[in-house]
Amino acid sequence: MHIIIAILGALAAAFWAFTHFMNAANQGREAVGEVRGVIRRGKWNRRVDQRLIENLSDPREAAAVLLYQMAAYDGAVTDRQAAHIVGEMQKAFEADEETAQGLYAFGRMAVGEINDAGNNVRKILKPVVDVCTDVEKQQLVDLLEGTAEIEGPPADIQRRLIAEARRVLLTE
Repeated sequence: MHIIIAILGALAAAFWAFTHFMNAANQGREAVGEVRGVIRRGKWNRRVDQRLIENLSDPREAAAVLLYQMAAYDGAVTDRQAAHIVGEMQKAFEADEETAQGLYAFGRMAVGEINDAGNNVRKILKPVVDVCTDVEKQQLVDLLEGTAEIEGPPADIQRRLIAEARRVLLTE
């Protein structure tokens, strides 16, 4: 009889230990899943927040992105192109040298992230469309045309960017 009680006690202890370890394993698995979810959400948020063009609100920044892209279509942006872009932004935006240099740097960083602003013209120009007058929109198109002609006649890809910007800004 003692042996049967001992066997039943051992079985009960083994069952208790098994259920205790299974609950602990399930809780551990859930914790790992939650950690993975946090990491996944963090990576997604960084990806979304990473692109500068996603959160454009200043039309001057939008213009800087397109002006830099226009110059970059010729290859590496030359000092002459950079000086022209900064000078034109100073005149058009009535900005000081430091502000124009900051906008130029912003445009360079944004284009570096997206590789080709021509694929995102509508998104980039949204603040310009929302805030600027028709005269200012035409002025931006003229700035793009002037930037395209710095190193010679505009290439086809530059003409396409100008045409797309004109369509978004002046016909919609």
